[in-house]
Amino acid sequence: MLIVDYQSKSYHRFLSDMLQIANHKTRFLITFNGANAEQLIAAATDLASHTNNKIKQSSAINDKASEIEVGELFAGARNSRDILIFESSELLFDKKTAVKNSHERDNGFDLNNLFKNIAKHNGIVVLANSKKQTLSASMSTKMDVVIRF
Repeated sequence: MLIVDYQSKSYHRFLSDMLQIANHKTRFLITFNGANAEQLIAAATDLASHTNNKIKQSSAINDKASEIEVGELFAGARNSRDILIFESSELLFDKKTAVKNSHERDNGFDLNNLFKNIAKHNGIVVLANSKKQTLSASMSTKMDVVIRF
């Protein structure tokens, strides 16, 4: 996992490698850690300009989208090679609490489905969160690049 600070020299070196990364046929997972709305737009614009790919922003995690909606989002991005940016992905980084009864299980977002789609995706996926958070050990193994704001 590579950790870079936004607008640093390492960030600009990372951007210069983005065209090669975008053309690679594997999944590449980026986290925007602590980005506000303006920074998210600026960083997304940077990615788009260095890769010549379109950006597809989604609030599916925050909206707790269904498995079908998430699957369709990834299918569309896979076909067009768009960069997927999931806004407000704090849910992925929050500590999980125990499920007390079976009704609570149905009210949440299906993280397993999201991770399965990310794992088999052959493009760039960005998980953006507005809080500066420390990644858990399980999340840090999945990330290719963490951009700190």
